[in-house]
Amino acid sequence: MLRIMMFYVPMGISAMLAALTHVIINGVLARSDQPDVTISSYAVALSLSFLIDLPMNVIRQTSSKYARDRISFRAVARLSAVVAGLLLAFSIAVGWTPLGSMIFRYVFGVKQELLLPTVEVYQVLAFLYALTAMRSLFQGVIINQLRTGWMTVGMAVRVATMFAMSWLCIHNGWVNDGRVGAIIFVVGVAIECVVAVWEGIVLKNRLPETREERVEKTWSLLPFYMPLLYSSLVLVLLNPSIQAALNNSANPTMAVASYAVAIQLVNMVAWFCGSVHQIVIQFYAEDRRNVLRIVTGLSIFAPAFLLTISTGAGGWLLEGVLGLRGPLLEEVKIILRFLSVQALLFPWIDYLSGKSMLLGNTRPVMVGKLCSVAISVALLILFVYTIPALNGGLAGLVTALVAPIEFLVIFGWLRRTERRMDRSQAAA
Repeated sequence: MLRIMMFYVPMGISAMLAALTHVIINGVLARSDQPDVTISSYAVALSLSFLIDLPMNVIRQTSSKYARDRISFRAVARLSAVVAGLLLAFSIAVGWTPLGSMIFRYVFGVKQELLLPTVEVYQVLAFLYALTAMRSLFQGVIINQLRTGWMTVGMAVRVATMFAMSWLCIHNGWVNDGRVGAIIFVVGVAIECVVAVWEGIVLKNRLPETREERVEKTWSLLPFYMPLLYSSLVLVLLNPSIQAALNNSANPTMAVASYAVAIQLVNMVAWFCGSVHQIVIQFYAEDRRNVLRIVTGLSIFAPAFLLTISTGAGGWLLEGVLGLRGPLLEEVKIILRFLSVQALLFPWIDYLSGKSMLLGNTRPVMVGKLCSVAISVALLILFVYTIPALNGGLAGLVTALVAPIEFLVIFGWLRRTERRMDRSQAAA
């Protein structure tokens, strides 16, 4: 149990700190003359940036599973380079061609007056993927070598730097432009990347040249990588759909701003629970009982934390740290209560995803995400026309309704996959 906790807690803390960095940035922008405008432009640009970066998250999962010898590491590195090149090319087109305005206007539903600030924020984020490619590749090695404490070190340095930059911006009054938030974010990611590459190279040099289960060709990784990529890419439909629904609610600017603040708070919890699949990959075969105990504990902690924040007990964070006041504060509290349902189920969804990765069959994850996104989009359309006054709560309510469905779909598909594998082994 202690060994698993020493592996998992540093990853959970680093993920939680990553979410905290966005809370810090929102705290800076909330002090601008027009906080709803600056937060909205930053939130929408960052949302697109996260969507484009999703293939890099899958690289980390692929690296953690397969990069256990130098030959396999080189295969994953080639895959990472190809993916990063494609993402950079697309990102440059978004930032410096009419494509960006078209995406923000017609996909995300950004109003005309917010188009220019949103594009300008994205231009700062455009080259982020060169950093995240290296970070994901070497963090995978750090994870499979059980040296996850280095992830916490990198994130701690990132948070300290971003906090110092945020204080400087507030002190000097540099808070009226969403690009300030983007600059703080990019600098933080760069620092985290340096730490990951530094330790990752040391660990990579200690890997054996080859193993019996090595991966020599990059294309051999695709049966594992592609279903996870597809399950991530369907979020390309979900996040813009959420933004579009919020922009068509009764109070669009308030809806976008409140949801942006709430989702970053939720990410503090979700990202702490978001490495459950890694403990399944590394420890499930040898210590199933303790893995299940940890998942159970996380599924209790996550919703309890969010519900506490959404009551008067959370005033120190929402009002004191983030500076939220009036209607924006009340909107954020409502959204947090809805999202606590997802927080309850997220550790179990990630647990099932980890079992799928451990089996080397990631299709159950893809099917669950496809169903989740399809139902979410349908509900968003329905609620925009029936309860638009819910504003940011539209997205929270949809998430609360869909999370149980995603869990059941992945669970059912995984059980079906396991039965097929058992029959195949029995026949052999």
